[in-house]
Amino acid sequence: MKRLAVTVLIILLAALIGAGAYVYNLLDRIPKAALENPDTGGKLSEDSEQRKAELGISENALTQKDTGVTNILLFGLDKRKQNEPGHSDAILIASIDRRNKQIKLTSLMRDMYVDIPGKKDDRINTAYFSGGPSLAIKTVNTNFDMNIEDYVTVDFFALEQIIDLVGGIDIDVKKNEVSAMKPYIYELNTLRKDDENVDYITRSGLQTLNGRQAVAYARFRNVSGDDFYRTERQRLVLNELLKKSSSISVTRIPELVNTVLPNVETSLSSNEIVGLGATILGFGKQDIKQFRIPTDDGYSNETIDSKMVLVPDLEKNTELLHEFIYGTKSSYAADDTEGINQ
Repeated sequence: MKRLAVTVLIILLAALIGAGAYVYNLLDRIPKAALENPDTGGKLSEDSEQRKAELGISENALTQKDTGVTNILLFGLDKRKQNEPGHSDAILIASIDRRNKQIKLTSLMRDMYVDIPGKKDDRINTAYFSGGPSLAIKTVNTNFDMNIEDYVTVDFFALEQIIDLVGGIDIDVKKNEVSAMKPYIYELNTLRKDDENVDYITRSGLQTLNGRQAVAYARFRNVSGDDFYRTERQRLVLNELLKKSSSISVTRIPELVNTVLPNVETSLSSNEIVGLGATILGFGKQDIKQFRIPTDDGYSNETIDSKMVLVPDLEKNTELLHEFIYGTKSSYAADDTEGINQ
C-alpha cells in the first residue's frame, strides 16, 4: 500500500513537554525494538564503534557531534492488516538540525535500485521486508554515507488516528486529485470494517481533510508526476500535521499518546524522545525543509529483472543529500561543521 509515512516522532515531540510526567510515563507503551545485527540476526555490539560498523556507518560519515544534526529513519509500512509484515513503501530521513534550529525531511524514492547489504541489488523498499529496520538502516547508510542509528515505524492505521485527533489538516486539493483519491478512500473504508464509511472528496480547493481522506491523498500515484509527486504530497501532509499538532491543547495530549503509541515502533528510549522534543520546541513554529532523492537529474529509468526501477547516481545524490542535511556536499569536507556541539 502506497501511502504517507508519518513521523509520529516529530508529531508527538512538538507537544510532549507540556504534558509532564504523565505523558513521559505513557512513553513506556511504545513497542521498543532492539536493533539486530543485519548480518547475523543477533544483538548489535555494545561497543559504539563496532555497532556503527554493523549498521554500515563508515569512518568518514559525519556525526552528530561534528554537525549538530540528529538523523532518524522514518518508515511507513505497506500493511492492510495491523499484524502483518509490510514493505517500507515510504522512507524518509528526519534531520533535527540544532545549528540552524530546523527540521528537515528527505524522501527516499521506494523504487531506487540500490545495493542491499548481504542480499542482491533491489528496490530500496525491499530491505525492510527482507531484514527489518536494521537492514533498512544499513542499506541507507552504505549507499548514501549516512550515520543513522535510530528509526520510527508506523502504519496508516496510526496515521489516520493522529490526523483525526488533531482535527484534520488543511490541504489544497487539485482538480485531478479528487477522482484519484476515491479508490483509496474506498479501500480504507473496506479495511476498517468496524468504522463508519468516510465520505469521498467531491470538490477541489483548500479544505480540511480528516484522517482517512488525508491518508488517501498521500497514497495515490496515478496522476502526473507519479511517485515523485506522491513523495511531495507525503511531505506536505507531514508539514501540515506538524503545524496542527504543535498547537494541540495540553488536555488532548494524553488521548493522542494513548491512541497512537501502541501503533508505533522505535529504537529510541523515552529519555531520547523527550530530549528531542525539548530541542524541537526550542526551534519555534516553522515549516519543515524538504528534499527528495534521487534528484530530477540524478537517476535513470531502467528495467531490471522485469521491474521498472530508478537507478540513482549515488555520488551525485549523496553529495546533494549531504549538502541539504549538513550544508556540505561531501562527508569528507567537514571543515564548516567543526565546533558544533550536540
